[in-house]
Amino acid sequence: MLELDQDLPAGALLDSARAEFRATLATSSVLWFEGVEDAFQIDPKTSAVEAWNSTDKSRGAFPTEPNEGNGLLAEAGDIIGLQCKPTKHCGLVASNITSNASRFTMAVIYLPPETGGARTLLTVNTGYNGGPSEEANYLFLSDGADEFTVKDTTGAVEITAPVTSKPNAPRMAIVTLSGHQLSLAENLNAPMTVQGTDPGMAAGADLFIGCRSQRKGLQKTLGGAIILDVIFWPDHALLAPRTEDELAHYTALKRYFLWGY
Repeated sequence: MLELDQDLPAGALLDSARAEFRATLATSSVLWFEGVEDAFQIDPKTSAVEAWNSTDKSRGAFPTEPNEGNGLLAEAGDIIGLQCKPTKHCGLVASNITSNASRFTMAVIYLPPETGGARTLLTVNTGYNGGPSEEANYLFLSDGADEFTVKDTTGAVEITAPVTSKPNAPRMAIVTLSGHQLSLAENLNAPMTVQGTDPGMAAGADLFIGCRSQRKGLQKTLGGAIILDVIFWPDHALLAPRTEDELAHYTALKRYFLWGY
């Protein structure tokens, strides 16, 4: 038996990590798509995911146009999430996730596949909100098994970084875009930050989960991860915190991953 003569944070006690994180997010505009069974709507005939509802029930992520019943609910012990399939479009989209995508933080906790890489995990895409198509842009996060890639389609900001965590355990990736500054953190590691040029993301945007857009192509960008949690902070720069609130949310996220996974 392991005995510690010290106080532990509440999140370390049994299953309270999730409840502690919920309480932290409850007073803010954060959207959390949580890996719990009652957050998902499932087609009873096909077992396909029809919706993934945010914890506060205010928003839903729904199958993209090319996702014709491909995304299934994964249940393996305590693991519950969206099961993606290599080369198959299993993606979901939460429309109008933000009115201004020039500053945001997004985080994803996922179980990578045994082979082939998780590929595209999250994308913030300004191309479906009624603006001029020539001004549209998107920024995506991808895990290629050995290397993370975060970049926008214009090449204004880009990070590549080695994957350092174990392949057979849940993994967390966090991305912050703040103007022309881009940051990436894996698990509890210190963030990597680069300075680029303005990617022109100051527009409304959608959040794509497990894919990049509504397009049917790009099969090579679609991997086989189980996506367990997705959290989106509009106008928050957790990896380059400007306020005590941003710092508190970043600390709470790391604690949730540490004690919850």
